Amino acid sequence: MEVLKDINQRDLAEKFRQAMEKSGSSTDKATKKSKKRKQDNEAGPDEESNALSKKFRNIFSKKKTPNESASCSRDPQSSNDKEVITKHQHFLDLIRRLNLESYYPKKMTNVNIFLISKTTLYDTEPKTEGDLPLCFLEKLLLLDYHLRYLVYRGNIDPTSTVSQTLRTTELERTFQDFFNIKKTQSTTIQTNIHPMDIQMAIFHCADDFIRQYVLNKLSICQFALPLLVPNPCNSQIEFPLWALKQIRKSWREVEKTGWEKTLKNYNSQLISRRPIHVVSFIRVGDYVSTSKSQILNTLLSKGKHDHFFHNFRKDNNRCLLLEGMVEICWFCPGGRAEDRFENCIAFTNLHGNAEIHESQVKFLQEVSSVTVILLSTSDFDEKISSLLHEYWKLPKALICLFENVENIMDENSAHKVRIGIRNLNNIELADKITATLTQLLKKSGSPHSLTNWANFAKKYDFVIDEDQKVCQEAGKKAVILRNILEKVKLHEIKEKLLPLQGSLWHDWCKKDKELHQLREKRNKSIEEYRNDIEKEKQKIRCEQYHKVINFSDLMNCLQESLQTHSETHTELYFLQELSTLMDELITEELEKLHQQHSNLLAQVRTEKEKQSKRDSLRDWKDDLDAVTKKINNSTLGTEHLLREVGQIYEALEEASSKAHTLLLSFPQMAADLMISGTPMELMDGDASYVPLKWVTAVFDKVSEKLKDKRVFILSVLGLKNSGKSTLLNAMFGLQFSFSAGRCTRGAYMQLLKVEETFTEELGFDFVLVVDTEGLQASELINKAWNKENELATFVIGLGNLTLINIFGKDLSEIQDILQIAIHAFLRIKQLNISPRCLFVHQNIDEIIDTDQSMERQRWLQERLDEMTLAAAKHEQCSDVSNFNDVIKFDVKTHIHYFTHLWEGFPPMAPPNPCYSHNVQDLKRRILKHAKEESRGSILKISEIKVRIRDLWKALVNENFIFWFKNTQEVLAMNKLEAMYKSWAWEMRSHVLDLQSQLNSQIQNGEVEEIKRSLIDNRVVGKHENIKQELEKYFREDRDRDILAQWKERFENDLKNLKEELTVETVRKCGDLISGKKIQDLFKKHIVKFEHKLEKIKGMAVSPSGKELHDKELRDLFNKIWSENISILFFPTLPSAEDPDIDIELENILLEHFKQHPNIVNIIRYRDAKKPFSINYSKHVITSQNVQIYGPSVEDFEKDIIEKKTAQIIQLVKETTHTREQRNEGYSSSYFHEILQVIDTEAEAASQGERFMLTNRYKLELALQLFQEAAKSFKKMCITFKRANNPVLYLESKREEYFANFKLLSKTSQNID
Repeated sequence: MEVLKDINQRDLAEKFRQAMEKSGSSTDKATKKSKKRKQDNEAGPDEESNALSKKFRNIFSKKKTPNESASCSRDPQSSNDKEVITKHQHFLDLIRRLNLESYYPKKMTNVNIFLISKTTLYDTEPKTEGDLPLCFLEKLLLLDYHLRYLVYRGNIDPTSTVSQTLRTTELERTFQDFFNIKKTQSTTIQTNIHPMDIQMAIFHCADDFIRQYVLNKLSICQFALPLLVPNPCNSQIEFPLWALKQIRKSWREVEKTGWEKTLKNYNSQLISRRPIHVVSFIRVGDYVSTSKSQILNTLLSKGKHDHFFHNFRKDNNRCLLLEGMVEICWFCPGGRAEDRFENCIAFTNLHGNAEIHESQVKFLQEVSSVTVILLSTSDFDEKISSLLHEYWKLPKALICLFENVENIMDENSAHKVRIGIRNLNNIELADKITATLTQLLKKSGSPHSLTNWANFAKKYDFVIDEDQKVCQEAGKKAVILRNILEKVKLHEIKEKLLPLQGSLWHDWCKKDKELHQLREKRNKSIEEYRNDIEKEKQKIRCEQYHKVINFSDLMNCLQESLQTHSETHTELYFLQELSTLMDELITEELEKLHQQHSNLLAQVRTEKEKQSKRDSLRDWKDDLDAVTKKINNSTLGTEHLLREVGQIYEALEEASSKAHTLLLSFPQMAADLMISGTPMELMDGDASYVPLKWVTAVFDKVSEKLKDKRVFILSVLGLKNSGKSTLLNAMFGLQFSFSAGRCTRGAYMQLLKVEETFTEELGFDFVLVVDTEGLQASELINKAWNKENELATFVIGLGNLTLINIFGKDLSEIQDILQIAIHAFLRIKQLNISPRCLFVHQNIDEIIDTDQSMERQRWLQERLDEMTLAAAKHEQCSDVSNFNDVIKFDVKTHIHYFTHLWEGFPPMAPPNPCYSHNVQDLKRRILKHAKEESRGSILKISEIKVRIRDLWKALVNENFIFWFKNTQEVLAMNKLEAMYKSWAWEMRSHVLDLQSQLNSQIQNGEVEEIKRSLIDNRVVGKHENIKQELEKYFREDRDRDILAQWKERFENDLKNLKEELTVETVRKCGDLISGKKIQDLFKKHIVKFEHKLEKIKGMAVSPSGKELHDKELRDLFNKIWSENISILFFPTLPSAEDPDIDIELENILLEHFKQHPNIVNIIRYRDAKKPFSINYSKHVITSQNVQIYGPSVEDFEKDIIEKKTAQIIQLVKETTHTREQRNEGYSSSYFHEILQVIDTEAEAASQGERFMLTNRYKLELALQLFQEAAKSFKKMCITFKRANNPVLYLESKREEYFANFKLLSKTSQNID
């Protein structure tokens, strides 16, 4: 029997013991008892039932004598003291064997657990007993429920279990030697440490946060959790409420309304806050062989998973810490027909004999709706009778399971039911219990929530972890903040209590982006427009600053509560409590809003499928947008409070000239939280912006505290609901999702420490994990690509390695994002970023064999290379030919396939062990990549802030690529833009020719008035022709489905161009006609004026005969001019403002070269004095096939390029000179004419050659030619205005005739 117990065959040992008793091998008392049991078992069903009823009556009616009572009270006390001492010694020995002495009690912290250690990289199997806790925690981290079978067997010598007399050779061994084993000859051995002892030893050593982490992980693994825990060193019992408070469960309940059934979803509920019925299982007596845990496992998941550990018996001394412990597990229905119960139910299990655990029993009596007692009729004694009688008197429901009785069932009992379980298999028994429980629970009163159980725990003097001082202080502070929040409507909290992160911050972000992109520049110069934006940004910061001065009570309380306490970490308890209270505050309202959003979204899709009227669809979309906005406003978590802290810092830093104490305290506070393991926001998910000053300040403080250590950055990217957050939780224990009802928004970062003994081998001290919000599916309505593309490019560029998480095999969604990221990296090559990526395919059904794997790898490599080549061709990067040239990727080692997360159907399914193994393999692969990473690419903490700043500024400068879904869209737009430019030039050229014709007619006097209608008639024909070509293009092009989204925009652009050219032509013709009239009138009257000047030339001498001074001459001339010339002309209306040629130059370049990276800064910092010179590495791309065998550009090709460049310059000069000679004035179309010359000639130069002139060549050449032409255009503008503006024309003639008059006067005096 001892051997059977040692090899974990307890059931077999028990049966063997009973067989020995029946055969008469035990004591006389045992023999009589055995005979009695045999007689009971042989009795018929009716006789057995009658005997049982009689026995119950005798038991419940029997009274104890005073002596018996005194005896019962004295003997157990002495026995209990001895047991406590023994248990304490065994516990300390267990702690020693597990190498946990330094952590007891409650000294194991996050710093000890969340480490990147050698165990992670190499092995999770224990090499010594001291390795068991670490291996257990590693398996728990990976959600591997096989941790329940973790045993170290290294101490077990198989020969030690064999009698000394059997240690002989095979030849000497006899039949009797082999089978005759004498107990006195056996040696005592040290047993293996039981897995549940490992779990509970860690529990006793863990601090509150690690306990919470452990229980959360156990809950995900669908294991029962400790509810009442006896202290192994004294007689106290602990109720770990705080550790249980963060357990979340999801389920679906069936609600019946008449004949209709509806499903109600309960998503991610804090189970401690929900009033749920409790069913408690206890065992009475020491000789019950049936396992409660096994019955419970059958009830919970039909025996498919061991929620409760059932290989435990009192007479097996291998498990030390389960005796007297109560565990709890929740049944969560999935809304399916096969669910045993329709509602969420909590099941508790008291380990051990209930007779000796009075406090636990009484507590369970208080909280339970139904109690299930497992007992044997042959085990009754005085103490058992007393306990049963106590339950009999309670008004609550009771089910008694009689082990050695069959065919008894009180089906019609009100709330006391007996079930005989003899000869019932597990399923039959579970079905009977299910039916009984269903009926009894319907009659039960209102249940209590787990939080309310604390009142009962206090009643029985249990130790409650939540009652410790640090929890109470944190709780009080959190309640103060909650009370402040409750005074304001939920959707108004952000606006009224967190104003800095709302519209002001969003406006500032838009202004800052516009500062770099200049999308709304219009008729201002770049510098003037940028100065205006800077002033507006400063104004916003001042508004934020004034709000900071009136610091709200909310932020005052938050600041005080987040002050760091290194010993107690009160701020961490506070954030935990506050997060829970805020979830309670918003959950119900958010659930309603999300349901409303789902209904509206379905309606919009339905309307789209019906192709309903546009107004109707727009109304639904407006409603959908309104609800979406309300959801965003109502979504509130601790991350929003910390975001407000960051905005307070930025406002003070920018708008205040004084050093404010908050400038120092806030970054330090955030740095302490980050170092302690709290996720910190890197990119604001609502504004889609990085608060650079705040992030920089936090990293400065982190660097100060950690001494500028080396950090490996792991970024994570994936679609929404692809299992990304679960994967991070399983790999590193990270939990980025904060608020109820929402996932991670924007980007968050969390710091993980590398074990000190492992840093030298890995080459870094910390891992910074950057998690991002899940990318939206492409079919969503009004999807904004620019935000997601920016986010993806940012995190890929920031990380040393990016984990790209994909649900299933389909790459279509994520490859679109990757294509745009490739474009972006090609456009910001100056940063010298060399990112890496690794693909994880989750939820793969089938096992992928080697051939399949190789085929998938080949296909993926080809697809990635194709899209990279297409991007490189568009960006004109001749040195890029495959995906690996931009993002480092090894198709053989950088692809991982994950099986399903769950082993069965949620919500009761445990994690799939294969998934856990996949996670472990991936984690090892990531660390191996990190280990192989070049030391030069591993940044220090102080360098990370620089990388973030440079990368973000580069992305903010990008004004083009992020607006597209993928490369196909980019190429389609590129082709469309080229077509539109040709159509636009066709229109401009037509209007220029029309202008020349009208100019000739005006100068020749053929027309005296040109009406708008005349020009419209001459332009409308060309416009209609081009419009038809445009429509045909959108209708027939192979990318027409993609182009459809831009059709309206380009039609409007063409319409606006027609209007702009028409207005300009009408204005210019009006000026020419006005000029012609003034010139003709002047010619008509100037002869008389000249004759008059001739007559009065003698007046140029004063009465004294002296020569008049210039002033006197001018006054005389002006008098004559006014009397004879000025009065002839009527006042004219003020002419239109002169065009600012420099501004038009900038605008035309910005529009024409908007696809060019960093175009704003290229124009802004242009050097007008530096002549254009050809840079062959930037200005010329050669055919790659030829480039392999020879130099990039041959000498004869350089001659061709140089001649073509000189030809373009000369052609532009001639064109400009021709325009000057025509005296037609300036038109913005002249700049477009230069661009047309450059584009046409550059394309012609590349025809039939193996080289191509790049867009960079065209831009830089255009910059020089524009600047030279602008000088001529300014002269043309002045000349035209002088000739056709009456005021300027007369002014020019006045000066001309005054000069003649002055000369004439002097000549006259000389003659005299």
